[in-house]
Amino acid sequence: MKRRLLHLPPKCFRFHFAALSSNSKELPKNFKPQRPPHYRSTHPYVPLGTKLDEFPNAADADGTGPRLYEYWKMGEFVRKMPTASERIEFVNPFQRQWSRFEKKWHREHHPDLIKPRKAWNVPPIPLYFDPLNFYKYITKTRVVEGLDQCFGDLNPPTKTFEKKIIEALQVNEKTQRTLEEKCDFLLRNVVDATLCTLSPTVPHLMDCSVNYNPRCESFWIRSGFLSMYDQESREANPHRRRRRFPCDDIRQLGELTFVLRDNLSVQVRDKHPLSPVFDFSNENELYREIFDDSTVATDDVIYSPLIFNMWPDENPLWQCPGCEPDCGDPNLFGRLALKSSTSLIQRCDFWKVYGEERETVIKDCLTASAVSSLFSWLNGQAHILGYTQYNDIESPLASQLVLFDGQQFFFAFGQLNTIAINIDVKGFVNERSNVCYIEGPFALYDEIEEEKFFHFENGTKIEGLNQHVLKRLVQMFLRV
Repeated sequence: MKRRLLHLPPKCFRFHFAALSSNSKELPKNFKPQRPPHYRSTHPYVPLGTKLDEFPNAADADGTGPRLYEYWKMGEFVRKMPTASERIEFVNPFQRQWSRFEKKWHREHHPDLIKPRKAWNVPPIPLYFDPLNFYKYITKTRVVEGLDQCFGDLNPPTKTFEKKIIEALQVNEKTQRTLEEKCDFLLRNVVDATLCTLSPTVPHLMDCSVNYNPRCESFWIRSGFLSMYDQESREANPHRRRRRFPCDDIRQLGELTFVLRDNLSVQVRDKHPLSPVFDFSNENELYREIFDDSTVATDDVIYSPLIFNMWPDENPLWQCPGCEPDCGDPNLFGRLALKSSTSLIQRCDFWKVYGEERETVIKDCLTASAVSSLFSWLNGQAHILGYTQYNDIESPLASQLVLFDGQQFFFAFGQLNTIAINIDVKGFVNERSNVCYIEGPFALYDEIEEEKFFHFENGTKIEGLNQHVLKRLVQMFLRV
């Protein structure tokens, strides 16, 4: 009688899950996974023998072992590269389109030309009336109402600043510019008036960099979209080849690529980063969930990006948060960005929303725009500092955003805590979440009479501009 040998899982997979099953939220610095066998796949393994059925391997059952090894190995390669440009180019998922020559001389006996991977183009202003939860998911950002905790006890004077803004408004009313041009003109005057008023007494504003209509774009990969594949049709016909979802990895991992090419009116950058609201030591805030218990992401949030009027973009991808990586510019850290949101008014007219519903839709769209813009800008800053989605940031980054539609201001403060959101497997633990503090919208003025501006406060008509709006604008320049 032959003795039946006991089949043990390979050493590499036992090491993976022994090291990653601890309760610690961060891995040890000397963690180095062992390479799995070459025949392992990232897809769930189908047992073909009795021993494999009786002694299944945990990493083979769902394909997490090879995916984990690939992620950590990519991180090792990235850390060895000396410059930020090389790291960005190495992790860039862009795939060029097939040339006319390659298509012309392709023959039937040649392998099929694989469709190049594209990226979902996130619009600067949302093109859908209920986008907030989806934007929060693809950036892993939670939203908090109120900005008082971001500025503390800053109470700057605004008289001189108010006079300069009134002069700009009066000039703007006499011109024949479009609404978009008027918004850009006023936002530029806001920055110029603030710097002229504060720079003589505020040292960090004397050397800041101010750019008009800068190039601000960023790409990232978000995991968790495996539900986009139709499992029922695959079970009905298991021999039929499953089509890859647009902008996903060729292995159909549910990891979609996104890109945001923002349209900023003004951008202010500084040599030193803004101080965050909380550090990584505050685990209660760092590990807080982005959705409440009543929201199930797989059922209520994760849909096809086509629903939100996002379309695949085949243009080259790059990280440029206002300046090119390795360009030698000392002002690498974003302080404040100002952006026009006039297109949202036209969108609401097209959607035919009025009354209280219109106010809700406008606030949700403004919040979604702030979440995506701040995440994209901070993600680009992290990449030009040498961090990628394979070697996460070691300290939080912060920045500020102002949205303006011609009369109302919307304020946002974003803090980036993680960019490692491109993998979602059992062995990978990353419970950090980004955060965006919002406030508004607030009207700069309510009425104009004979070139004089009035606003209402507690039902009382007061001459001048809204002091809360002016105070917030000045606070964003003074914050360190």
